[in-house]
Amino acid sequence: MRRGARPAVRAARAVALASAALLLTGCAQSVDPIERLGKKAAQGVRHSAPAQVRPLLARTGTRMADHVATTDRVVFLTYGAGAERDRRLATLVGELHLPVTVLTRAEAPARWRARTTRHGRLVYRGTPRHLTPGDIIRITPGGESTLAERTAQVLKEARERHLTPGKLTDYL
Repeated sequence: MRRGARPAVRAARAVALASAALLLTGCAQSVDPIERLGKKAAQGVRHSAPAQVRPLLARTGTRMADHVATTDRVVFLTYGAGAERDRRLATLVGELHLPVTVLTRAEAPARWRARTTRHGRLVYRGTPRHLTPGDIIRITPGGESTLAERTAQVLKEARERHLTPGKLTDYL
């Protein structure tokens, strides 16, 4: 008596197993945020040509920007160099496809007009004392809340003012 199946039987089993695996993968629920959040929300975002930057002179004489002059209703989320270590923030950014910028102080081409405090509240430099289109927001770590919680708070305030996050490098 011979051990093992014939090659034709093995091939048939392999085909059946591959077919079953292929059919089962098509049954999973989509994880695409567009499908979960709705196409209507995605259609509200407009992409247009980058706008001109309003340069400011810092004490060192380098050109800095704390605001981007734009007609698009966007704000820019910036983080320090340690932001990539926060897993919850990485998950939030990945799920919502948020355009964020990670800057170190040495290489930062921009300052910020608003930043988060250790309690998660927004603090503004200059006027007006609310988010406006083109604002650069620095979301800082530390304190009582995580970067993900602070980002959610900033997104909530931006949504109340009908603003969406934009990619800073597209506008500079």
